[in-house]
Amino acid sequence: MNLNNLAISLIELDPQNNAECDVFKKQLILIKDKTVGALREILEQACNEMDSWPDQDVEKRREGIARLGDLLERAMECGEQELPAAEPETPAVAQPKVMAAQKFTLSTEFDVDLMNEFIVENMEWSTMAESAILDWEKNPNNKELLNTIFRGFHTIKGTSAFLNLDCVKDMAHHVESMLARVRDGEDTFTTGHANLSLKALDMIKFILERMKSSGPGQQIDLPPGHQELLETLKGFVSGTQEQKVAEKPKDPAAQAVSVEAVPAKAPEAPVKAPEAPAKVKETPARAKEAPAEQTVSATPVSEQIAESTVRVKVDRLDKLLDTVGELVIAQTMVGQDELIVNGKYHELNKKISQAGKIVRELHDLSMFLRMVPLKGTFQKMVRLARDLSHKNSKMVNCITEGDDIEIDRNMVDMVADPLIHLIRNAVDHGIEMPEERRRAGKSENGHIHLTAGHAEGSIMLTVWDDGRGMSRQHIVDKAIARGIIDSAERMTDQEVWQMIFLPGFSTAEKVTEVSGRGVGMDVVRRAVEALRGRIEVQTTEGKGCSFIMRMPLTMAITDGMIVKVGSQRYILPTYNIQKAVRPESSSIHTVNLRAEMLSFMEELIPIIRLHRLFKIPDGATELTSGLLVVIGEGQQRCALFVDDLLSQTQVVTKLLGSGINNVPGVAGGAIMGDGTVGLILDAAGIVSIARQQVNIKES
Repeated sequence: MNLNNLAISLIELDPQNNAECDVFKKQLILIKDKTVGALREILEQACNEMDSWPDQDVEKRREGIARLGDLLERAMECGEQELPAAEPETPAVAQPKVMAAQKFTLSTEFDVDLMNEFIVENMEWSTMAESAILDWEKNPNNKELLNTIFRGFHTIKGTSAFLNLDCVKDMAHHVESMLARVRDGEDTFTTGHANLSLKALDMIKFILERMKSSGPGQQIDLPPGHQELLETLKGFVSGTQEQKVAEKPKDPAAQAVSVEAVPAKAPEAPVKAPEAPAKVKETPARAKEAPAEQTVSATPVSEQIAESTVRVKVDRLDKLLDTVGELVIAQTMVGQDELIVNGKYHELNKKISQAGKIVRELHDLSMFLRMVPLKGTFQKMVRLARDLSHKNSKMVNCITEGDDIEIDRNMVDMVADPLIHLIRNAVDHGIEMPEERRRAGKSENGHIHLTAGHAEGSIMLTVWDDGRGMSRQHIVDKAIARGIIDSAERMTDQEVWQMIFLPGFSTAEKVTEVSGRGVGMDVVRRAVEALRGRIEVQTTEGKGCSFIMRMPLTMAITDGMIVKVGSQRYILPTYNIQKAVRPESSSIHTVNLRAEMLSFMEELIPIIRLHRLFKIPDGATELTSGLLVVIGEGQQRCALFVDDLLSQTQVVTKLLGSGINNVPGVAGGAIMGDGTVGLILDAAGIVSIARQQVNIKES
């Protein structure tokens, strides 16, 4: 890694992704440690800049990226003569020497609203073009895909020219010229075409992001490497680029990562993938010609073109949901008023019941407005797998299914973080090198399947690879060496697999810049639990590994059961409840003279007394006088002791604030029908507490 490549990496750096920032910082430190003099001082300043990021919000980090760009520019002006010779790399496109970064002044002829419309529209065209490029690598003879890419860059060029945004217009124009040569038969498709097109899209999206925080007449910094990429594109179009860039790969399909909407026949996985849901017709932001990759849909193209949408600001949607949530609470309070409960006013009861039905429909509709498809997130994962596989000299096909499934827009970014870690691990540690796969009797092409499906009112995301899988004995040996466990004789496979999510635990034989330091999987578990979800592992050594994440479709609303503990009431999410039993004395057992266990379905599961956990003095104390509610799933479950179950409810989830949000066993709060506040229980946190009580070490 040299300053050239580091500058290019800065363009793709996502300030919201802590893992990406950590990798970038490690690369920066590696280069700094090999330099001396003025160059080292500049890179030291860059490292200090990144040291301040953990305590900063996303907007401050974006400003920090701009400062990093300036520092890298100064470093490159110092020259790379102080750097040692870099290890030989094999980039798909030879990168020229990075010149000084440039600035661009936005036109004053247009207002903010027009500029925002331009940004949103061109972000959509960029995303559509990127998806088509990833498919084009798999099907280089598909003319429709090429036309889709061409239309994307052509539209970006036209709208940029209208706003006098030459820095975007010139980039799109040169890519369009390059693609025109392929379309007209003057050139043959190569991986270099795809690499340059994707790099150009990265540059364009970087500039659009900078424009979001600027306005007409203001100056923005162009991304490092902008001018160099323009020169490379010119050379590629004119034929002066090095011949090795234009060489056609022997097997384009083998060297590219592709995205397939629904594969005709997916390789057999260790875990049964969820059934593919019926394809949902995608609604474009404007009436557009449908891209070729959407032809798998049974909906006629003409119908897709006829649809239209209206853009609504996100804050207005949030305000709508909050208002409707308050309306639901107000209607519930009216419905529980004594005049209504007594049932003396039948006509009034009927009217309130009808109003309640309308309010529920309005609430459901407001929730649907917040839902967005997973397509954009899945596309980022495919791009990530593609870039990592090229970097690691591996052959990987990334196949997605169910990307039309929708989740709450507030969850999209939170879902992306664990997916990034899982995809990175799959490429770096899961998928073997081509020669190793040949020796194992496998295809040289590795496969990663990223699927989404509905399961019991929740969403199930699965990341499966057909790589080397995990060894139970290897994990056990690592855990014993670290003092996490003394023996694994009584541990189930699932309990062994769960140890990989412990902080600092890693089975990697070597540390790479992508993974191997034992921080990624801990981040995955915490991110999934923050979404009130859970993650399971299924693996077979030598055949592959599956990670299955189950999460609610939205975090804004909770279907729950109201449980009574003394004078207090709590909300237990319905999807966490397996069964409620009134226990007999013979089914209660004691372990280690303190941990109580319930004999349930020929298995002993730990009991948590909620009145002890939350220090409720007037709660029932005799287990046989209350109820034991079995919560969790699979091996990860426990029995929750409560006084009684009261009723089912649907509540709007509210955050409790920074001081209360980290209380073990509590996921949030909600306003009850009588206007009081009820706490929503965190099943995953309670199960973790129960496991600790029976001496299952987790740290």
